[in-house]
Amino acid sequence: MDILSTNKPYNCYCGTGEAMKFVSSLVFDGYKADADTVKVAIVTDRIVSGYYYNRFEEQFLERGVKPVLIPVECSDGTKGLKEAESVYEYLVDFRFGSNDWLIALGGGSIIDVAGFCASVFEGGINLVAVPTTPDSMYGSAVADKVFLNSKRFKNVISSPFSPVAAVIDPDFLKTVPDKIKHNGYADIVRLAVLADLNLLLELVGKKNNREFLNHVYSIRNSVSSASPKLLTLGNEIASAIEGYFRFMNYSEGEALALSLYCCVDSKIREPLAKIYGMLGLPTKLDGVSTKSIMKIIKENLSRSSGQMVELVDMTNEENKRWMVKKVTIEEAEQILCKRLLVIDSDNEGVKS
Repeated sequence: MDILSTNKPYNCYCGTGEAMKFVSSLVFDGYKADADTVKVAIVTDRIVSGYYYNRFEEQFLERGVKPVLIPVECSDGTKGLKEAESVYEYLVDFRFGSNDWLIALGGGSIIDVAGFCASVFEGGINLVAVPTTPDSMYGSAVADKVFLNSKRFKNVISSPFSPVAAVIDPDFLKTVPDKIKHNGYADIVRLAVLADLNLLLELVGKKNNREFLNHVYSIRNSVSSASPKLLTLGNEIASAIEGYFRFMNYSEGEALALSLYCCVDSKIREPLAKIYGMLGLPTKLDGVSTKSIMKIIKENLSRSSGQMVELVDMTNEENKRWMVKKVTIEEAEQILCKRLLVIDSDNEGVKS
């Protein structure tokens, strides 16, 4: 197994076809867990379980440990306290404690729910994140926090994300449906827009997964070191789109991709549109008016304390660069409204 350069306090391992044997080795050999006393629970969903659970479980059975399967049906729009509560019920019923182990096997939503539970149950329980989708490999596995939703408000509940380790196996990507793959591309688009557009050429071209992930994490670390807030570029419009459609018409990645598309300079949009076409991402927002999205944006901005908000935007200098600006709520509304017009399908006057 390779160890990726993530600049995190925990190791992020990467190996094609390795997850089905490495995770148990990590728990029992790497961290010396006692197979006679330790309990292991695997949090996953129906689809991932159908593809992989029996093979994934086998590595624990070979050591005499029968994992507890905790099925959680969640998505970008349904990862809330209800889903977290269902995990707690299993952990309590099977008498789990802080020395036991929780394995998150799934996409970003599963990692969010399992990560949230691991951070607060019994003051913290051992967690291993095993992402199975592009977005969870590119982002969730190396995030600083996990997030839950509350009703139609996205990511308003959070806790620190502190796994013992993350294990990335690109073999999982073989069974990911195209729509979910597309969902994972948005995080890469954001990093490319913020720091290195060549990352998009790597994404659409043939790539070595380990080298690509190392490049992704390197850029992410660089951007985060400059300011973690930069990694929120596009969130305002994306969250409003998801909120309006109640997470139905557009996936999290599609909503973010639309928002990023309207953030960039007009000179970049034409080549970016071609890349979006290759990745199956939208460049126009259909089924809703700009006015309706702006209404939600205004509601979200009004929830901030004070009259100033932070917004990621370009400088006005000739050598343009992204920065975190402090602007009034009114100024933020003007900036976001201007961006929205770019992706408004009814606004043919704006060059896309």
